[in-house]
Amino acid sequence: MELTLKNTPEKYKKMVDELLPPLLELLQKLTLLEEEIYGRNKELDAEKRLLKIPSHQIHPEWNELMDEYHQRYLALLDGCVSEKLLSKGARNSYGHPSEYSYLRGENFSVWFTMRKGDLATVILYCEEALEMKHKFVLRLIDGKWLIDDKYYGFSDEETWYSDML
Repeated sequence: MELTLKNTPEKYKKMVDELLPPLLELLQKLTLLEEEIYGRNKELDAEKRLLKIPSHQIHPEWNELMDEYHQRYLALLDGCVSEKLLSKGARNSYGHPSEYSYLRGENFSVWFTMRKGDLATVILYCEEALEMKHKFVLRLIDGKWLIDDKYYGFSDEETWYSDML
């Protein structure tokens, strides 16, 4: 991981040590959950063939799996995100590779910016196939640092797209 402090006055530089580890830990937990659910869904798909359920129909246990995924996802977000971000909803999809799978390796960059005492921005640049970037806006709300906004983009674009966590 390559860390760059951008436009951050000296008095805020130490905040990267307080804010970055919990963010990365949360994203890694979300990754593990997403990968677990993906694997379990693959097992349900294999079982569908044995039960002779047509491919265009869902497995009888699929809704239960999605409910579990949603509940566990929300539990991980609890105490880490603002009401504003949570009001956008929680991710209800999963994939392979998972959204933040690049965090397991060292092939990503972090840009940390903090110009005010109650606001920081963390941008993660993934240097894999799609060259994705994720931007997290962290705010000090009622004495606690929370993820208040999330965006995604592509490294060759300047546009940021609002996203749910």
